[in-house]
Amino acid sequence: MKRSALYLLLLVGTGLAILVSTLGESSSYVDFAEAAANPDRSYHVVGQLDRGFPMVYNPTQDANLLRFRLRDQQGLSMSVVYYGAKPQDFERSEQVVIVGKVVPGPSKQENKSVFVADQILTKCPSKYTEDKVPTASTNP
Repeated sequence: MKRSALYLLLLVGTGLAILVSTLGESSSYVDFAEAAANPDRSYHVVGQLDRGFPMVYNPTQDANLLRFRLRDQQGLSMSVVYYGAKPQDFERSEQVVIVGKVVPGPSKQENKSVFVADQILTKCPSKYTEDKVPTASTNP
């Protein structure tokens, strides 16, 4: 067997191994019920801030601790803990995507579980609305 063929085979095998390991570790979009059913896996959960509960963020005590409740797209609300800086304009977010795992409570009741987020992605309201979109003036 030629050396070039051996190197090519080794390169392809390494690429496939990397691809398989990456796919195995990637998370998927789910709701809180599915994330709670599989607490050992990382998931993306999409939802809106549950404004019926207070957000806890005190940068003078701990600038890397944010607690809030998120209501997923199925309507289930869960406490979220994020160990990082609060995203800018977080309170104004239309939609929030959190990435992380559910940590079951001591009695394994779903309402006592907490979602520990590794990342927070926000979708803030657009500064342009349909009736206020700037237009270029036409000068003859």
